Amino acid sequence: VQLGGGVLNNGTLTLDHVTVISNTMTTDAGDFWQGGGGIYNGDGATLNLVDSTVADNLSGWTGGGLYSFFNTTTNIVRSTISGNTSLDVAGGMRILGNGEIVNSTISGNTSTSWHGGALFQTDGTMRIVNSTVAGNSAPEGTAGGIFVGTFTESSAAVELTNTIVADNGVNCVVLVSGSGTVTLTSNGGNVATDDTCAPVDGDQVVSDAGLEPLAANGGPALTHALLASSPAVDAAGAAACPATDQRGITRPQGDACDAGAFELETPTAIDGGEEPAAPRDAGFRIFLPTIR
Repeated sequence: VQLGGGVLNNGTLTLDHVTVISNTMTTDAGDFWQGGGGIYNGDGATLNLVDSTVADNLSGWTGGGLYSFFNTTTNIVRSTISGNTSLDVAGGMRILGNGEIVNSTISGNTSTSWHGGALFQTDGTMRIVNSTVAGNSAPEGTAGGIFVGTFTESSAAVELTNTIVADNGVNCVVLVSGSGTVTLTSNGGNVATDDTCAPVDGDQVVSDAGLEPLAANGGPALTHALLASSPAVDAAGAAACPATDQRGITRPQGDACDAGAFELETPTAIDGGEEPAAPRDAGFRIFLPTIR
């Protein structure tokens, strides 16, 4: 199984309230086009991942959770990608197309060989809005969080808005090793635990992002709750702030929206107003045997 340990998509696919878990992609060679421990999105395909989870998958090459090939569109909304592992790059995701990640959590993914514990973006543009990228890892000195680079004439870009990038070792790396243009852009409202993610006025570089461990906090997928003391509280810019958080809680709860995928409820919302979103069934699960 050299493409997609769990799901292989060559068209337009929407996964809504789906859990893709504990699948394995194996390879007998190891080439750049191989990967996708959980999901492989083939050339020209579109994947919409909504209120879903991609977790604990293993890629024998790249893209432990998800691999989207050339000319693809990848939309990740209110979803969690966690605990995935690659034996090459891109523990969470490898993307060679365009996409958007909104109100989503990328947590605890591991790239064992090189960059991109959370994301390895080498073509196209990925926009990341009000999401939490935390606790991902890669070898020392490489990007445990977000890698954006090029090795050809293609261009690659990542835009960060109202997003938490925390505790990934090195949070962000930009690498130009081809003739293409590479950009990592902050649109403000971000909170990061180092200064590698192109911070601008309106961002915060902090020692502690104030995140609780990944847990069931309501809604269909696991999230990182915010401590009341978190610098992410009320830190997001209003213009790009979604109407709800990953769990469906209305934003803002305080004076402004919170950065990241989780909006901290006010006492009024908990005690006398809006109730936190109740956990919902995660839909059907896709299993393939794990090859050890």
